[in-house]
Amino acid sequence: MQAIVFDKTRQLRLQDIPIPKLNSGDVLIQMELCGICASDLAALRGDVSDYSPPIVMGHELAGIVVESRHQDVKIGERVTVNPMLSCGKCYNCINDRDKYCDSIVGIGHDIDGGYAEYIRMPKHGVDTDKLIRVPDTIPPEELLFLEPLGCCLNAMHETLFDYTVAILGAGPIGLIFTQLLKRKGLSVYVFEPIPHRRFAAETVGADDCFAITQEDINNLIEITDGGVDTVVSSTTNNSSVISVAFELVRKGGCINFFGLSPEGETLHINLEEFHYTGHKLMASWAFSRASLEESRQYILEKTINFEPLLTDKYPLVQGLEAFDNAITHRGVKTVLFPQ
Repeated sequence: MQAIVFDKTRQLRLQDIPIPKLNSGDVLIQMELCGICASDLAALRGDVSDYSPPIVMGHELAGIVVESRHQDVKIGERVTVNPMLSCGKCYNCINDRDKYCDSIVGIGHDIDGGYAEYIRMPKHGVDTDKLIRVPDTIPPEELLFLEPLGCCLNAMHETLFDYTVAILGAGPIGLIFTQLLKRKGLSVYVFEPIPHRRFAAETVGADDCFAITQEDINNLIEITDGGVDTVVSSTTNNSSVISVAFELVRKGGCINFFGLSPEGETLHINLEEFHYTGHKLMASWAFSRASLEESRQYILEKTINFEPLLTDKYPLVQGLEAFDNAITHRGVKTVLFPQ
């Protein structure tokens, strides 16, 4: 089968590899679509180090079961995955904190993922409820967003909100946050340097969109009488983004550094100033099993408009071009499909 293999930093290959062979209890999934995630782009750049190359990346997927050696899984079921395969027995797993499990194995991180024609879900993943099934009426163009939506819902439960929110970045995550926050009745302001992404944010309901200039920052501070109550950074948290987040948040407000940060990026805080500004600083990442189930329900109920998010589809044979498209932000969400 064809697959996109992440060999090492800055090196991807289109490669023919064997179709996965199943052991007792395993399931074989034929891919329909798999989204290119910002974390995969960060791994390719060398900004994050939690991948185990050589590996077939890809964890935002939709597919069909075509072979099952597990008694509880039927051929023909439409599925996606919880890509964090954890032990299921430790304190963290028992308390729905699988991402902190010391034995975690990531689909698309440590074992082959969805940038291929087929993917194997191990028996342990099925037994620990990491195979997520949906009715076949749910299109793959929506199902592939189940995992990123689950990440956003997890962050929504953790973050402190009041009346106003600034979202930094109008990629897929920023556009999902925009819709979730508008559902809560909040005023949402999006900062995004790319015009077509600002337009997408307006399409999904942002109250206003700004390019990231000092004039724009000052304008929003004036509109909100001192800054927003909450900042959600849904882009790469480098030093310039961190600076903007602190400029936009009011005293006593909350900043969630949701986006990835390049390895080695640091945050320097004057503790005396921090004490008197009263800022609440946090970082949400990944999801819980509960937030993925909530995400599944949102998708079943058509709660989120994914159409403005999914802008570019590429066949696997053009996988390298697809990554270039995602890297240069020519669309919003870039996805791969087998031919």
